[in-house]
Amino acid sequence: MEDPIGAPSIPVLSGDGRLLDLLSSLRGTGSVHSVFTRVVNLLTPGGTLIALAARGSGDAPRTLVADVAAWSAYQLGAGLGVTFATGNIALDRSPALRRPLRLATAGARAWRPAAPSLAPLPPGALARAADAVARICRVHGPLGGMLGARPGAGPMEAAVVRALHTGRDLLLAGLRTGEEERTRDGVLALLGLGPGLTPAGDDFLTGLVLVAALPGSRLDGFPPLLRDLLAVRGDRTTALSLATLSEAAEGRVRSELLGLVALLAHGNPTGAGPAATGPRPGTAPAATPGGGPRPGELHASVREVLAIGHSSGGDLLSGLVAGLRLEEELRGPL
Repeated sequence: MEDPIGAPSIPVLSGDGRLLDLLSSLRGTGSVHSVFTRVVNLLTPGGTLIALAARGSGDAPRTLVADVAAWSAYQLGAGLGVTFATGNIALDRSPALRRPLRLATAGARAWRPAAPSLAPLPPGALARAADAVARICRVHGPLGGMLGARPGAGPMEAAVVRALHTGRDLLLAGLRTGEEERTRDGVLALLGLGPGLTPAGDDFLTGLVLVAALPGSRLDGFPPLLRDLLAVRGDRTTALSLATLSEAAEGRVRSELLGLVALLAHGNPTGAGPAATGPRPGTAPAATPGGGPRPGELHASVREVLAIGHSSGGDLLSGLVAGLRLEEELRGPL
């Protein structure tokens, strides 16, 4: 039951399976890293950043979805102590709580996503998928990042957008030609570039490295290169973005984005966020006669990703689209 004053025990509805496995034996003291209306970020005793999301949130790496509408009523703050004890998490008393706020993971649904492979798709399918996603982004995507500056944008935003496009072009050129130094320069040009908890440059890298991390990708040298750079230059960006990029390099991203990739691969929205529904039991995945997803399903799935953050969704999809196009190009004629 939710009762901020009485310091409830809050059930965790679902969580990243890897994180649940870790928490089942984790003991020690951590702290609150940052607090937002629907997400509280914690640091574990080992310094790993994890998230407590409000119900209705999509599943994601290093994330637990708790049975709360929002966190604002609990008056939590950065630096608050957190105790981890074999599957349970206790946040120290806050001004709104008489007792520690406890979260129990027993009974939580474990989210264990499997990254789909785009390798079996026929020639031209990746390019068509990229074009379809890009068209939806042009109509509905938020400006201010990779999708371009907003009308009337000031000189700072315009300069950031130019830098984003320059870094993107440098990175893609390096990946296209296999030039490691150029690729590294492109990553460093984007890493941490832009405002917010997950800067636009990082969101683009997340979408791009996801494609590279999928089974059978021709870009499979990119994830280890990115991981190496994050290990030595991770201080160029935020802790949240660093965690997101590290997981994406293993093919682990938010359920909304992974659901879109599954839809492109199989015509199957399984794995998408809570607003999406899969095919009825016993029926084949909905698809067009050509093997792709139905336009309405694709539109809905892309819009789910676009709803992430202020402009993060558009930047994520810009990276995904670039990765799909480059993957198609590197395959060549079959």
